[in-house]
Amino acid sequence: MSDWFGSSWATVAYVAASTTAVYCSALLAIRLAGRRTVAQLSAFDIVVTIALGSLIASTAVSRDPSYAQGTTAMITLLILQVVAAGLRQRFAIVRRFLDFAPWIVVRDGELQLPNTPLGPQMSADELLSKLRERGVFDLEGVRLVVIEPTGGVAVLRDGDEDPPNLDARPTSG
Repeated sequence: MSDWFGSSWATVAYVAASTTAVYCSALLAIRLAGRRTVAQLSAFDIVVTIALGSLIASTAVSRDPSYAQGTTAMITLLILQVVAAGLRQRFAIVRRFLDFAPWIVVRDGELQLPNTPLGPQMSADELLSKLRERGVFDLEGVRLVVIEPTGGVAVLRDGDEDPPNLDARPTSG
């Protein structure tokens, strides 16, 4: 039990130095990878974030993987994310595979939450909670509500201008 609570000063110093090195490397790598890495997360971005967290943690507190191995894995992962983001921008088929589609869940004040495994997977209570956060307490006067790919909610109220390009799946699809 004492081994679990205590460590030698050399081990403590190693963990502090390793954590500092990995932290600085992660900040630099994420900065170089671009703004998309830290913007609102898509499903693909969440996987990358979890993997990055795991790499940073395991590299910071243990000797295996080494700093060089952990940093190489981290940089490789961020390069893959940048490449995937480029492919997502360029090819609709990649975008459809990696990203969730937006879903229309309220039309003309009427709640239309689909109950399908590949739908938005949000209960009416969760949606109403998100709407209250946006200042919507009554669906009357709401023309359209869209659940965005990142899980955010967009609201179009009566009197608002029509959006120039509404590319969302209707609830029937």
